[in-house]
Amino acid sequence: MTDLENSREKQTDNKHREESEDPVSPPECHRRSCTDPAAFVALERYQEETGHGAVEAEAFLCQEHAAVESPANLDSSYADYVFRVEPL
Repeated sequence: MTDLENSREKQTDNKHREESEDPVSPPECHRRSCTDPAAFVALERYQEETGHGAVEAEAFLCQEHAAVESPANLDSSYADYVFRVEPL
């Protein structure tokens, strides 16, 4: 298969995936075994372990799990460190 054929196949797969997703419904909670709809997004930006740049981690959470969310990478904080939980 040529690179052009691979590219077209990937574009077709992505298009079908986008069409099958319901853009109105919220994503499910990120926590394992929780199928509740997400109501919040938690964002944490911290310094990569190697010190070569920032990492942003984002998780969609239901109300129950958002209430107990806390920073996970405080040891990698730096001047532009961010931790926040915001409603969708």
